[in-house]
Amino acid sequence: MSNINLLPWREARQKREKAQFGVLFGVCLAVTASLGFAVDWFINQQTASQREVNQRLVREMVTLDAQLGEIRLIKEKRQGLLDRMQLIERLQQRRNLPVRLFNQLPLLVPNGVYLNTLALKHDVIDVNGKAEAYGRVASMMRRIDGAGWLGSSRLSTIFASDVAPVALSQFSMMFQVTESPVDGAGGNKS
Repeated sequence: MSNINLLPWREARQKREKAQFGVLFGVCLAVTASLGFAVDWFINQQTASQREVNQRLVREMVTLDAQLGEIRLIKEKRQGLLDRMQLIERLQQRRNLPVRLFNQLPLLVPNGVYLNTLALKHDVIDVNGKAEAYGRVASMMRRIDGAGWLGSSRLSTIFASDVAPVALSQFSMMFQVTESPVDGAGGNKS
């Protein structure tokens, strides 16, 4: 007689294949999940590392901003000190100007010219006075222009006054200090 296999071999094979599929599916699922977790962990590590770098950069930027602010303040203080030094230097140069001017006035002002006011503002000297004749005022202007350290004399006004017994002309003029006076005798320079 022939051998007839009546056992359900197809169902057994299907069960075996389903079991293999389940195992293979589980392994693939586990590998996929572990890869997903590994990728997620790697991305989280990279993100945390980048956050630390960003925080360090922000701290450094704050530090640099503070240093730049200090540098700006130091530059402002430096400029203030330079301005003060220039002012002191100008004052040192100009401190003897009134003395020198008053010493030179008898040589600059001819006879017959009488000064009422003398005002010094910056480098401009404003003079008001009276003169016996216009020529004497012109002579004074020539002397001022020839002084070397004074110059640019300009006559603002001159007019004759009708005052008896002697008619004097009133005048107003300005001239400039053209070079800074140097004290040759007692100037201490540090």
